[in-house]
Amino acid sequence: MNNFFNPIRFGRLLRAHWAEKRREYAWFVAVLVMLDLVAMVFSFAKSDNSPFNEFQFRGQATWYMTGLFFSALIFAGRYFQPLLNPGTSLITLMRPASVFEKWLMAFLFISIFYPLVYTLLYTLFNYPAVQLAKSMVSALPACENCTYDFRFYFPLLTTDIEKTGAYNPENSFKSQVFFFLLLSAAQAHIAGGTAFFKRSPVLRTVLGTFLLFCISMGLGWAPQLGIFATYYGEDAIQHTALEYIVSIAMWLGLPLLLWTVLFFHIKERELA
Repeated sequence: MNNFFNPIRFGRLLRAHWAEKRREYAWFVAVLVMLDLVAMVFSFAKSDNSPFNEFQFRGQATWYMTGLFFSALIFAGRYFQPLLNPGTSLITLMRPASVFEKWLMAFLFISIFYPLVYTLLYTLFNYPAVQLAKSMVSALPACENCTYDFRFYFPLLTTDIEKTGAYNPENSFKSQVFFFLLLSAAQAHIAGGTAFFKRSPVLRTVLGTFLLFCISMGLGWAPQLGIFATYYGEDAIQHTALEYIVSIAMWLGLPLLLWTVLFFHIKERELA
């Protein structure tokens, strides 16, 4: 059992990884914060018929999901970057830890810790910006036909996208859950490609994914969203138990499968 997972050994592995990577992670976060601040400045500076769309409720959701998705993929692609260098690769693979412990650490940093840190940064910087935008709009001349929604968006805890209108609030929660499932699958896919390919891993992974996508679309193998499909009717659509089982099994099984594949990629690199 100790050869599979040892809490003390795993704790040492986490501390060693943090000591080695904390500066790189700090720079990554600093660049992310600077880009976010620059985007905010441009959003406040530009004039538009609908003021501060980016800081209204739906704009915040788009801002959060877009930023998290692309930055998380970059972070996942950089996690196994030491494997590209023969020297650092040997040091990384020879650390006293089991394959499962190395895989678990990758999963925690890529799929758990990074989204949590991003969400914290998003809240710290976007909440004051939303309040500022709200106060600036309130100072504008009154507009009878203008509707503004400056409620603060927080992932998963906010379930209604539209404040009024015929929109099923259940769609929002399902869409957010579906987003995080896709994000986890994409992170595992990028990290797996980085661990598998020894040259230009990210480029090869992206090109391979694009080729597979083109082939599947050409053959008409587009996956069905099932219960995660967006529905804009006034009444909630009723799904059968089988539809729930198939949809959850498929879209939860995809990230599980890709993370399992990453485990075997790490094991293969160690054996090599």
